[in-house]
Amino acid sequence: MKRVVFTILISGLFISCSLKTTGNKNYIDLRDSQTECETKVFPAQQGRSCPSGEFAHFTIRQITDFGERPVWSPDGKKLAFIEKEFGDAYEIDLETKEISCLTCEFNTEGFLRIHYMKDGDYLLLGPKKHNDDVLDRWLDTGFYWMPADRIQGPRWLGERHFDGVAVSRESRKIAYTKTYMNNFIYFPSVLYVAELTLDSEIINKRRAYHSVNVIEAQDFLPGEEALTVSRYTPTTEVLVVDLKTGRAANYSNNPGYDEPEGIFPDGEFTVIESDRHRGDSGNMDLDIYMLRLDGTGEDVRRLTHFSDTPNQKASNPAVSPEGCRVAFMKSIDIGDKERFTGTGDGIFMLEFYEYGQE
Repeated sequence: MKRVVFTILISGLFISCSLKTTGNKNYIDLRDSQTECETKVFPAQQGRSCPSGEFAHFTIRQITDFGERPVWSPDGKKLAFIEKEFGDAYEIDLETKEISCLTCEFNTEGFLRIHYMKDGDYLLLGPKKHNDDVLDRWLDTGFYWMPADRIQGPRWLGERHFDGVAVSRESRKIAYTKTYMNNFIYFPSVLYVAELTLDSEIINKRRAYHSVNVIEAQDFLPGEEALTVSRYTPTTEVLVVDLKTGRAANYSNNPGYDEPEGIFPDGEFTVIESDRHRGDSGNMDLDIYMLRLDGTGEDVRRLTHFSDTPNQKASNPAVSPEGCRVAFMKSIDIGDKERFTGTGDGIFMLEFYEYGQE
């Protein structure tokens, strides 16, 4: 156990607080501790932003008792999420705590993910026709579009792809992969970047990267010139793909499981699902960490400890627009049966804070 001392400047006064951390060669464990500084100041509640990596203290609270794969609205005031695999899409207002169903009034085949476009429109992922949970998830997932005012229901756009999609915070760009599971011509994986017009058409589609492994698009870095990607090998690695040159670099440098699922607005850190606390490759008892995107894989910070409880894990983290909050989901395996990755049992929120005056 080691003690890190840091100093915060608030209203012209320097206030020293301490934080206990547990370190090893794979990560630093951030655990909140009682200190002489008792007043908590939450930047997000003051309309401030949080430079990633500069805040070490946080609280975690439960937002819903159901749901999976949360995402933030462009203004950071709401979270959208999926009820269950091939279920309806929901939205919670974080101020009023009101939960509303976004798709229940429409006749749909069910969805696996939901995203906000920059202007508030919804991009949903699901099959055109739901026949089989396993086959539809891997072979028949495509795009649906729904306007922000929901005056019409989700409309099928097509463009079947593998698993998740990256949605830009700066424009209507999206990125996604096609694999041999979609068509053998994409063996093993091809990454595409495209745009979604205001009329919900997919245009300017271009091939950005080809991989000899199965990959999944995750998040655009600021400026949209690079993209975080999951590379699935016997391990899972964080890749950063340069969208101009088509070159990729491994930013994990870890023999275990590191999957990027959200990125801080300044692009300095990504949040990952990881099993570094287990120290073995491929273990799915996951928790949430921060990984600095400097290419070394050395600055890694553990945020959650859900997997300390048997059969539980924390996953699918998403970072808020101001960078002060991380939404994620809890999953509970049933007995010895491990459920599909992405199956959730409630939405949680981690909120960074600093200490003010006593």
